[in-house]
Amino acid sequence: MITTEKFVAASTDALDTFSALASIHFDSAERLSGLTFAAARSTLSDGVKDVLALSSAKDPKALVGTAAGMVEPALTRGVGYVRGCYAIAADLSASVNAVLSVKVEAANKDLDVALEKLSASTPVGGEAVVSMVKSARSSANNAIEEAAKAAREAVSVAESNINKATDAAVKAAAKAAKTVAA
Repeated sequence: MITTEKFVAASTDALDTFSALASIHFDSAERLSGLTFAAARSTLSDGVKDVLALSSAKDPKALVGTAAGMVEPALTRGVGYVRGCYAIAADLSASVNAVLSVKVEAANKDLDVALEKLSASTPVGGEAVVSMVKSARSSANNAIEEAAKAAREAVSVAESNINKATDAAVKAAAKAAKTVAA
């Protein structure tokens, strides 16, 4: 039976959860905007320096060498920005999962209590229905956990591959710039 006290407690809990999730999202947005402004400032500053360097080139070879030398820093800056965005997104995901996993665990405990009460008050043979519900819930929880585990592993592999690919791209760009400048 839902009482006023239970309703108020549930409403307060829902508001607390909403507040925690909103705070997590605002913190992430703040970090992302800080990262974006820092990247824009750096790009603008380096761009001005690059234009000045290009305009002071005395001959075509110096111009090509100067331009080639700009590739690696720009690529490194871009890769750093993307990695920063990824780190913010990963932190956001972990924080949201931490908040929601507590709620899922509490809901599972409440369901256990409700199923025990139902089991105690069912007529003969009703235990089979309660047992089926418990089994279905257990299977669902296991499937969710396995899917989450597989997703974490896939993200880890993808992150590793992306890091290797971006490192290789930066090295290749640096090598190509040195070849062009020579």
